[in-house]
Amino acid sequence: MNKKLLLFDVDGTLVSYQGIVPQSCVDALKQAKDNGHYVFVVTGRTRNRAVVDQIKVSGMICGNGAYIECEGKVLKDQKLSLEDVKDITDYLDHHDICYFMEGNDGLYGSHDFETRAVPTYQKYGHSGTPKIRDIYPMMEFPQSMYQKNITKINYILNTYQDYLDFKEHFPQFQCLTWGGQGEDALFGDCALPHIDKKSAIEQLIDYLDIDQKDIYAFGDAEVDIPMFQCAGTSICMGNGREAAKKAANYITKDVQDDGIFEALKYFKII
Repeated sequence: MNKKLLLFDVDGTLVSYQGIVPQSCVDALKQAKDNGHYVFVVTGRTRNRAVVDQIKVSGMICGNGAYIECEGKVLKDQKLSLEDVKDITDYLDHHDICYFMEGNDGLYGSHDFETRAVPTYQKYGHSGTPKIRDIYPMMEFPQSMYQKNITKINYILNTYQDYLDFKEHFPQFQCLTWGGQGEDALFGDCALPHIDKKSAIEQLIDYLDIDQKDIYAFGDAEVDIPMFQCAGTSICMGNGREAAKKAANYITKDVQDDGIFEALKYFKII
């Protein structure tokens, strides 16, 4: 069997929106890697959040394409400047919007994020009264938010107008929204322009010199469709959005119903 490049979205694909990684998924990815295939995560998360403790990967594409790592070698690493971070955090503080910032070596919450974010994470899919420090054990709450090495800044939307106003104020950045399984606009985010998953995957493909027919992409949402387009075979989770299902070659079971294991078995990768 030719060596395959397996590309996995994280949230809703490897990890449920309740934050659970099925053991069958852990076992399946280990077996795929042991069989000699490349196992990569492709995610909007930055590096420190993309690493899922139970899963051993060959590499990762993080920050929606701002960072590429392959077998321990960093191929790309683009960050916001310190001046950018100052401008953005000053704006969010002035407009009473709580937020957290992601870097490859740190995660930083605004002073009020730990308390004000709880209802948003309930909407995202966390049951009960979630504790932010349980969701993000590595999160710090520094006195100053003027931090270096930041790839992306996420902020909680009090209303959708917050996103529209932010986007108008910062036209020089890439401004998006994200949410849970229903993809509701719960958060806005801000990153450098001209960064996207598809171009990052293409850079990785060139580096590995691998044929499209040997690429398998796994996702659950519309944002994963560009990743599907890079692959010879695209797989959508059973819990995925309708648009993603229509764009995929194959629909597997839900993430919590051993969907990753089922698909890798179906395609004889394990």
